[in-house]
Amino acid sequence: MKIYPVTAILLIILLGACATPQDTTELNEQVDYYKDQALQADSIRTEYRNLEEEKRLVEVELNQMMNELERLRATNISLNRSYQEVLSKFNEQINQNQEVVATTSYENLTLQQQLAQKQTMLDERERKLAQTEYELRDKQRTLSMMEYNYTEAKGVLGQKDARIEELESALAAQKLRLDNLKQSIDQALTGFSSDELTVTQKNGKLYLSMSQNLLFTSGSEDIDWRGKQALMQVAEALKNNTDFQVMVEGHTDTDGTASRNWDLSVLRATSIVKELTKYGVEPERITAAGRGFYAPVAPNNTQQGKALNRRSEIVLTPKLDDLYQIIQN
Repeated sequence: MKIYPVTAILLIILLGACATPQDTTELNEQVDYYKDQALQADSIRTEYRNLEEEKRLVEVELNQMMNELERLRATNISLNRSYQEVLSKFNEQINQNQEVVATTSYENLTLQQQLAQKQTMLDERERKLAQTEYELRDKQRTLSMMEYNYTEAKGVLGQKDARIEELESALAAQKLRLDNLKQSIDQALTGFSSDELTVTQKNGKLYLSMSQNLLFTSGSEDIDWRGKQALMQVAEALKNNTDFQVMVEGHTDTDGTASRNWDLSVLRATSIVKELTKYGVEPERITAAGRGFYAPVAPNNTQQGKALNRRSEIVLTPKLDDLYQIIQN
C-alpha cells in the first residue's frame, strides 16, 4: 500500500495559502485538522499491522489446536476400538457355560480390570476432546472478531490514503499551473533587464518585483510609459490564468516620514491595480496594499539598499478552492 509524504504535503499547503489573513486562518485550521487526520491514519496503520501479526499468531495456534483435535479423535477411536474388543471378549466368556466360568474366574477378573481401565481412559479422552472442541470454538470466535477489525481498519486506512493521494495530485496540478504562469510571464517580459524586474517562485506563490525606476519617478504615483508597457504584458499573461489571485504591494525606502511613505506605497499599488484592470484583468481578483518601508528586502543604510526597497510587487497566489474541498470532505 502506497504511503505518501504527509508532512511535506501539509507544509506545501500551509506555505501556499496566503491570499488574505482570513483565508490564512481558515487554512491553518484546516491544515491542523488534516494533520490530525494524518496522525489518525498513522495510528490506524500501526493497529492494522498489529492486527495482522495477532491474526497470524491466532491462525497458527488454531492450526495447532486443529491438529491436536484430530490426534485426540484418532486416539479416541483407537481406544474405543480397543474397548469394544475387550468388551466383546468379556461377553464371549460370560456366555460360556457355568463350568468354564467357574474355572476361569481369574481370567474374568483380569478382563474386568482391563475393561475398567479402558473405560477410564476412554472417559478421560472424551473429556479432553470436549474441552478442546470448546476452546476451538472460542478461538474461532476470536479469529472472526479479529478479521472484522482487520477489514474495518484496512478500509479506514484506504480512505485516508485515497484522500492523501487526491491532495498530492491537487498540489502537483497547482505547482504545474504556477510553473506555466512563471514561464508565460518570463516570456512576456524578455525585453526588460533584471535590474528593472525579477520573477521568483517561492512558498507556493509567484513574486513579480518591479523597481521604482521602471514604473515611477521619485515621489510620484504616476506610471511612466515603460512601466505601462510592462504592466500591459503582465496583464496579458494574467488574463490567460484566471485561477490566480493578484496582490499588488507598494514598498518604499526610509527617506521621508512614515505617514508619507504609507500614502505613497498605497497610491502606487492602486495605480498599478488600475492599470492592470484597464488591460483586462478582473477587478475582483486584485487587492491593492501599501507596505510603506516596513517590508524591506535590503538594509536602508546604503543607496543600493534603498534602491532595492523602492519597488512594487505583484504577488500571484493560486486559488485554494480544490485544496479546501479535499480537506473538508
